[in-house]
Amino acid sequence: MLELVLMVLDLNEIERLALKELSQAKTGAALEKIRIKYFGRRRGILQNVTKQIPKLPKEQKAGIGTKINKLRTKLEQLLNQQAKPVSIKKESSVDLTTPGKEIDLGGTHPLTSVIDEVKEIFHSLGFSWIDGPEVELDAYNFQKLNMPQNHPARDVQQTYYINDELLLRTHTSSMQVRYMEDHKPPIRVLFPGRCYRRDMPDSTHLPSFYQIEGLLIDDASKMSDLIGTLDYFAKSFFGKNLKTRVYGHHFAYTEPSIEMEVYYPGKGWLEILGAGMVNPIVLKNGRIDPNKFRGWAFGMGPDRLALLKYGISDIRSLYNSDLRFLKQF
Repeated sequence: MLELVLMVLDLNEIERLALKELSQAKTGAALEKIRIKYFGRRRGILQNVTKQIPKLPKEQKAGIGTKINKLRTKLEQLLNQQAKPVSIKKESSVDLTTPGKEIDLGGTHPLTSVIDEVKEIFHSLGFSWIDGPEVELDAYNFQKLNMPQNHPARDVQQTYYINDELLLRTHTSSMQVRYMEDHKPPIRVLFPGRCYRRDMPDSTHLPSFYQIEGLLIDDASKMSDLIGTLDYFAKSFFGKNLKTRVYGHHFAYTEPSIEMEVYYPGKGWLEILGAGMVNPIVLKNGRIDPNKFRGWAFGMGPDRLALLKYGISDIRSLYNSDLRFLKQF
């Protein structure tokens, strides 16, 4: 049955079977078995269904992540509700008037919510996503992105070096050439992950932060496609009435390059991401012929997106594990 569920992603059938099993569970052990079956990290049905999303045809991807999350929440609530009466049956004598202990239930961290939402928006445009190494080679983090040794752009990155060849990646752009080396166009992919820079912590900077890189390679992409895509993303994320604008910038690995700003009431124009057409040198380093193919790339910080979306004034609030703060989301 599991193989069939993973193949067709029949969420209604998963829900029907789970509800049937919950209605028949009479012991705490039975409930725990159901929890592992559906929520287990390695073999849980919902976990494995989620992993199948990138393999779906484009027309079936839209909204599937949201449906899975809703089903996950529903089953978790039912499990918690049913666990209470089951546990009482185990005791021979229980004083039902004794006040119970309040248990703090976990929730989705706002950063996780933002990353998932960005993935979902670009997934509807045909983008998949993949992880990459946080301990990276200097070659992929800088050299193959058109930043050789002693390039001035390296100075502003404030890099944590492990040795002459290894470092903690300063941006998820390091995945661009890695991915191009192993995949042929057309390419549409996101690289979400954690990055590191030697920044002093303050209300808008931390030495460890998240970034999402996007890469598209084909034979017909244009700057206008990039700007239109980013405008669509920003309005999908912040609201359809959002105002956006772009202006010229410089990145060694894109040419031409731009930055995008959004107009936020009370704060004015705020920069949310950098982007541009992939530099032909980077395409060559990724074993792609720049005479046949071209593309564009962009990079954004989920931390900054979360600050704007939820009206948070200090980025450190996202990482200090204050449950009073996190329960608001």
